[in-house]
Amino acid sequence: MTTARGFAFALLAGAALLSACAAPPAAEPPALQAESSAASVVSADFEVVDGQVRGPSERLQAPHGGLVRLTVRSDEADELHVHGYDKSAQLRPGEPATVEFRTDIPGVFEIELHHSGSALPSLVVR
Repeated sequence: MTTARGFAFALLAGAALLSACAAPPAAEPPALQAESSAASVVSADFEVVDGQVRGPSERLQAPHGGLVRLTVRSDEADELHVHGYDKSAQLRPGEPATVEFRTDIPGVFEIELHHSGSALPSLVVR
């Protein structure tokens, strides 16, 4: 009987050890999650007046898997379009329009206003 008890105890101990190994890893504390997700958000605000684009003039750099948020305010009706991602937003005079998307395609992408042909800085995703 002692051998049977020892065997049963070893079996239970092994099962407990295996279940502890299979447990999912502990989640990051909420403060760290918010900090790391904020670091992967690229935001840029533009204003278009008389066909001239005001805002960041350098290419926008975004990490692969990050989030891009583009906000444009125009004095004329137009359409904001991000090539490659095929994201767009209708612009109404004086009202901000925002396009937001995950950067799941690496490369260089043109951003333009379709009707006026005005170009915004390109987006580089690496």
